[in-house]
Amino acid sequence: MTPHSGFYGLFDRSGRVRREQFPALGFPQPQQASGPFWSTAWSADGNKGISHSEGIHDLIFLGELYNAPALRRQLDTPDDFSLGQLLLLAFKRWSTDYVLHLDGQFVLALRHSDQLHLYRDGSGAQNLYYAPRQDGRIAFATQLDTLFRLPGMEKRLAHPSLHEYLRLLEIAAPNTIYEGVSALEAGHLLGWAVHEHSSRRPTANKGAHPAPSFAEALDTLDDLLQHSVEQRLQNASRPAAFLSGGVDSSLLCALASRSHPDLTAVTVGFDHARLDETPIAQQVAQHLGIRHQVLRFTRQDSLQAFEAFARNAEQPMGDPAIPPTLLAFEHGKSHFDAVLDGSGADESCGAMPPRHVRIGVEYAARLPATMRRAVAGAMRHLPGLASYTPILDFEHPAELMLRWHGFPQAEIEALCGEPVSFEHTQFYRTFARFPRPAHFERYSALLDALTSDRLHHAAAITGLAVRYPYLDRAVDSFIRALPVEYRYQPTEPKRLLRALLARHVPRNLWDTPKHGFDFPLQEFLCAEDFQLVRRYLLNGHWAQWQLLSPGRVSEYGRRFIAGDQSLMFRVWALVGLSAWLEWHFD
Repeated sequence: MTPHSGFYGLFDRSGRVRREQFPALGFPQPQQASGPFWSTAWSADGNKGISHSEGIHDLIFLGELYNAPALRRQLDTPDDFSLGQLLLLAFKRWSTDYVLHLDGQFVLALRHSDQLHLYRDGSGAQNLYYAPRQDGRIAFATQLDTLFRLPGMEKRLAHPSLHEYLRLLEIAAPNTIYEGVSALEAGHLLGWAVHEHSSRRPTANKGAHPAPSFAEALDTLDDLLQHSVEQRLQNASRPAAFLSGGVDSSLLCALASRSHPDLTAVTVGFDHARLDETPIAQQVAQHLGIRHQVLRFTRQDSLQAFEAFARNAEQPMGDPAIPPTLLAFEHGKSHFDAVLDGSGADESCGAMPPRHVRIGVEYAARLPATMRRAVAGAMRHLPGLASYTPILDFEHPAELMLRWHGFPQAEIEALCGEPVSFEHTQFYRTFARFPRPAHFERYSALLDALTSDRLHHAAAITGLAVRYPYLDRAVDSFIRALPVEYRYQPTEPKRLLRALLARHVPRNLWDTPKHGFDFPLQEFLCAEDFQLVRRYLLNGHWAQWQLLSPGRVSEYGRRFIAGDQSLMFRVWALVGLSAWLEWHFD
């Protein structure tokens, strides 16, 4: 794993701020004195966080700030003002809302007298973890491994988070796999004072303004997104952008190629025609006149990436696209110094769930569970209706919006030997916030709540600088403030982005049915006589770990090998969990 900069510390909630003497944590020694309540760690390549102290203020910042020049002008500071001085001045001017004036990918910690503030920008590209302790202090760190090397920290797996992983194939902030440890949510500010603490998402209080015309909105978005792209590539001598051939990535390539004609578009190709979108990506790149690289990986490549992810990832994750993502990032680290990614466009534009999901959530969920399942059972035997059974056959209507079909609740209870609830998860809590008919609002909020950390994990493991123009605060807030009909129409999702892309690339080159970045998971699990399944489910260490029933784990493996393909995601979840536990569970 590539070493990274990071910071860590202990804050005394009693109001006493005192210097902590940390044991050696295995990092290079800081090149300057630690602050009064934290220490910093630098990577071996010399990249470091910024630490600054002034009186009752101490600040440490890790990441990239893109709008520092604009912030200097706004605060009327001299050019020789350090970034630490600039950030503290912003805090003094705008209090905790100063984070709304920062555009970048970063985390920071700020002490103001007897108060601690932790912030993680909205991209979520950098992680920040914290753990309230029984002695009244709060421990925090940018890496979980570092957090558990602080004095008094004990590593214990959280069973509710294990249940969440088995159901959703991921663990979403603020939950983590460890008991008593929280992940700061992207865009959230944690305030910790003597008598209280809170986490909130700072938002700008903007007055109501008439909506611009659609054409005006296109012009504004063109300018905002172009500016965002240029900021994120301003120091790049070897720029690149991931290009899937979809609207989001194609638009970024079109805008980036204006100011960076040396841009390289990178596409991950697959041998399966159903999964391979290389032809569309090639047409877009050719029209833009930019270089185009197509990456194709062997099974052996994917196996090595799977093992590398399990070894280095901070938490288990069941996103099937992990192997090709990690391989693409490894390639990018060797060839480019900054790569653009289209993440964030789905979240800002929002989406409407499919019709059968809307029917299930709004109407079928009103029926008693026994009646629903009886009707669904009868429908399975009718050829014309069998495909509609998911509308009725569910434990909770939220299941209809899941990305991956993990274990049902009853099966998790049998695996774990204990009662299970998902009410603590970000997914189920977000689902419950909306009335039944609010389909667009609910589904869009779920996209926000379950942004996959696959990209951030892969970037941390490889050290690739991945940048997200759609997550620029100005771009994101502008799109979200537009009327829904600008962002979504039944026949044209992402209407605004499609119209903007059509200004730069003819529609006939890209306007085709699109699916998400995918991976031939079934083939990956079945290859070489079910190598992964046999190793991790039939010959794993489940009896030693005492987390899941070894007999039931093996039974899932045997049923899958025997041909039950409906178990694919459940088996994948167990394979990934077993591989991760081998490296991280004592």
